[in-house]
Amino acid sequence: MIGLQLTSDYAPSIRLVRDEEGRIIEGLSLGETLPQNQALILLLHQGELKEAPAVGCGISDMLLDHNPLYWRARIREQLEMDGQTVDSVKITTSGISIDAHY
Repeated sequence: MIGLQLTSDYAPSIRLVRDEEGRIIEGLSLGETLPQNQALILLLHQGELKEAPAVGCGISDMLLDHNPLYWRARIREQLEMDGQTVDSVKITTSGISIDAHY
């Protein structure tokens, strides 16, 4: 899915390009949004996104939790709510691996 690109601090990526007369002809960066959408879903806690309060895994709460099956199911559920087809979610000691697509 193509959409607005975000910077590393989740602000819109803006690169202004002006023509000879000073008019803006380019500004917002567009590109593949799947990885950034997945990152946002993992990072957000439910209630943080005003437009969709049910969205978010709150992955920071997983830090001292000992139930990876709960988190795997929660991540899958949230990604599917976003319209993604989830093939697999793997949680290991080195990170989270997501195989999903729109």
